[in-house]
Amino acid sequence: MRSESLGTRVFHIVFFDYDYSAYIHFFDCNFKCRGCLRKLSIWDCHLPDEVTSKLTFKGFLSLRDLEDIILRVVSEYHMKKAVLGGGEPTTDPSLIEVLRMLKRLNLDIVVLTNAYRVNEDLLKEFVDPKVIVIVSIKSIDPTRHEMYTGFPLEPVLNNLARMYSSGTRLLVETIVIPGFNDANEVGLLAKFIASIDRSIPLIIDSFIPVPGAPWRRTTLNDLREAEETALRYLENVYGRGKAISEGMRGRVYLIYPQLE
Repeated sequence: MRSESLGTRVFHIVFFDYDYSAYIHFFDCNFKCRGCLRKLSIWDCHLPDEVTSKLTFKGFLSLRDLEDIILRVVSEYHMKKAVLGGGEPTTDPSLIEVLRMLKRLNLDIVVLTNAYRVNEDLLKEFVDPKVIVIVSIKSIDPTRHEMYTGFPLEPVLNNLARMYSSGTRLLVETIVIPGFNDANEVGLLAKFIASIDRSIPLIIDSFIPVPGAPWRRTTLNDLREAEETALRYLENVYGRGKAISEGMRGRVYLIYPQLE
């Protein structure tokens, strides 16, 4: 039995028509990443500046309000997939109820997480053919990981192994950060992933400079070198950072909060 008044930490939703997905933004995060995009803006980075400059925080959605919005997006935009990110979804005490609601609506679900905190109840929800979990690992070097995120690496790797052993559908994501997490480090991460399963896909993103972070923007050559290195160990490597230079596919629609 669900609680109609249960509150979530969801504060922002956008829809992408190229894959019929809604990106559901959670507000909080336990990590303090030096290169976090939220240092630029809390709003989705795919929205144009003329939209984000007019947005104001309207508060957090209740579970009921979130479901009503998702039902509207399914009806109006033919939504097929929900992507949970932000922010860090696992910091929201209502995440399990959010997942169950999305499953009732028969949507595909992608959870973007740092995997630092995955309890047994949440793990059970992840083990579902409709759910894919993408684990973001900023560096495979423990010292660098803690320097970048403020938190130790070991719980992340342990939870990655737990999720794999449980049968969770997994991908791993990392960022090419020139001079910090470059091709050699990405190769070491790929080698670690291969020690679990060579077929686990690795997504490689580009770094976008933010205030207070000393690293430059990733180039296509940086990305290509990291891909080639990772492919020595893994069967499936995808340089998602190419989209920065190639441009976004389709259109993005603001769902919540709406402009006044």
